[in-house]
Amino acid sequence: MRFLTLLSLAAVTATVGACGGSSLYGSNDGPTNPGTTNTTLGPNDVDIQNTAFSPSTRTVSAGATVTWHWDDCSNSGYGSTCVTHNVTFDDGSGIASSSQSTGTYSRTFATAGTYKYHCTIHGAAMSGTVVVQ
Repeated sequence: MRFLTLLSLAAVTATVGACGGSSLYGSNDGPTNPGTTNTTLGPNDVDIQNTAFSPSTRTVSAGATVTWHWDDCSNSGYGSTCVTHNVTFDDGSGIASSSQSTGTYSRTFATAGTYKYHCTIHGAAMSGTVVVQ
């Protein structure tokens, strides 16, 4: 009986350990350390973290591509938990990312103007602007 208990405990420990060792992100799909600030953002990138877009206003030149990076994960003793967000533009164009909890979304801005957007899941409190010059 004691042998079966030890065997069961070993199997559970191995299973839990295996779950914690994998990454939520594939190559180039997000930060390598969920729950921390993505320090590799470029000048046309926007970080999604703590239910906010950072920076909330990004200024770029016409023709530039802006990339949003999902970086809203927290670590616990059982792995990482990531929050789902999307990027939806307010201009009535219907342009939006999918709702996702990891990865990236990119949009190229050909024309100068101010492009406001928000996360439809979290409402107007989670919003941002791309200014194209």
